Amino acid sequence: MTTIVFKTPAKVNLGLNMLGKREDGFHELETLFQMVNWCDEIEIEGLITEGLSLTCNQSDIPTDERNLIIKAARLLKTRYPGRCQGARIHLNKNIPHGAGLGGGSGNAAGALLALNYLWGLNLKREELIALATTLGSDVPFFLLSPCAIGRGRGEILQAVETSVKFYILMVYPEMVLSTAWVYGNLKLKLTKHENNISILKNLLLQSEFAQIGETWINDLEPVVFQEYPEILEIKNELLVLGAKGALLSGSGSTVFGMFDDLETAKTAYTRLGSGWGRLFLAENIVSLSEIYPEEMLATL
Repeated sequence: MTTIVFKTPAKVNLGLNMLGKREDGFHELETLFQMVNWCDEIEIEGLITEGLSLTCNQSDIPTDERNLIIKAARLLKTRYPGRCQGARIHLNKNIPHGAGLGGGSGNAAGALLALNYLWGLNLKREELIALATTLGSDVPFFLLSPCAIGRGRGEILQAVETSVKFYILMVYPEMVLSTAWVYGNLKLKLTKHENNISILKNLLLQSEFAQIGETWINDLEPVVFQEYPEILEIKNELLVLGAKGALLSGSGSTVFGMFDDLETAKTAYTRLGSGWGRLFLAENIVSLSEIYPEEMLATL
């Protein structure tokens, strides 16, 4: 059987507006997702037998039914019985868990895409996205476009086609924040919604990085910064070091700064050093072909 090796990226939220509480218990939101090239690597060997197995280079990452990769594979086998075989999967984890970077969601999307190819299912993008929605709110994004507006729980997507390149300096302060805790402590009456994600999209398309930084809002920041002022210090330090804007990614704990100049970003990286946590300097991704092999994308 065929073996395929591919990368799955992290994401950052270029703005995050919380619009209200939904009847299903989730929050209605509006955000601008952006993939960045801080990646995990997955190797999948297709098997003739029915078995599924997952190994990982990090012992603290579950490799059983709790892992979204296994959930994605099981979902395909349940929806398309008789058409799926088995797989031996290895995850080389680089993206921190519980950091607001969507690493697990990206893993799940990549697994759906790879197994669709390996098992010869030939499902189209719309079908894979419908499956991905049942796995998690962020999973569909990783199948659509490197940049997209997300609404609803984040699963209602509008692709943003852009060739604009910039640099993202991400700082993970080695803290795992509970998404449920962050959302549970959100006080919606204190949030403001002047920042329009559509306007933010247009600023990005025009490479107006300074204006992006001036208008960026993540409505979850007050919750996190009140409890963890050291995370606010990271944001402020990124701005001092020349970032055009800095923001908490999702529900945290990662903070990132946007730079339009590589040398300034490298200098900021050096000056921050390891004392602030785990640092990674990345570029935004503008095409899915930068991360996924052509044969995986061909069926879409």
